[in-house]
Formats: sequence, structure tokens, C-alpha cells
Amino acid sequence: MRALESERDFGACLLDIGEKKIGSMIQLPLQCYPSIQDPIHQLYSDIDFSNVTPQELKGRAIFTVNNERSIEINIKVLEFIPGNETVYKAVDMIMSEDPHDQLTFPEEFLNSLTSTGLHPYKLKLKISCNIMLLRN
Repeated sequence: MRALESERDFGACLLDIGEKKIGSMIQLPLQCYPSIQDPIHQLYSDIDFSNVTPQELKGRAIFTVNNERSIEINIKVLEFIPGNETVYKAVDMIMSEDPHDQLTFPEEFLNSLTSTGLHPYKLKLKISCNIMLLRN
């Protein structure tokens, strides 16, 4: 009803899907596929990170379903930001005197874990990159 003239075909397609007129195979219109398939490039390529303001970043987000993908995206976004990267490493150790615990949970294993809500073992940052601090 409120669609632009250029969007009426897409609206009609959605109505046909909702009314089951299309069948089991749905072919999405070409406008559903962006010309650039990289969401990071789509969101951040027009920003000059050397003097970015919070207002320019407002409303730009990529949602992921797991920590591994989130870390991958953060690393790629960090490449857009000019400047030197600083790496901060976490300290992981077993607080147990029992040698069996030391063998069960070696430091390499602890460094490979990234728990929900915690940063990765190697946290990479640059000047002017966004970080979110959470407090439990």
C-alpha cells in the first residue's frame, strides 16, 4: 500500500508467497541480492575511520550466531581502521595445586577457549576502534 513504485513488484511477490501462489520453490527478485556480497564492505566502506564519529557508526551492526564468526568479523572490520594494531593476551591458568588438574587443562587448551561474554585470548585493538565493556 505504501510501497514506492519501484518496490511494488517485490510487494506483489511477498503477497504471492503469503497466499501460497508460488509453489515450493521461491525465486527471490534480483533486488534481494546486493551487488557486493560482503556485509563488512557494505557497512563500513564509506567511513573514514581516521576521524569517525559515534553518530556515523550508529545503526551499523552485523549480528552473528556464534562467537567464532563474531571474532572473524571483528578482525576484518579492524583491517578497515588505519593505524597500528595492539595485541593484548589474556592470562589463563589453573588455580589448583593438583598436578593432575595441570595436565588435564594445559595452558594451550585454555587459550583456545572463548566463552560467551568474554574476549578471545588474543584481543586485537586499534586507536578509534569501538569496544563494548560489559559488567556482570
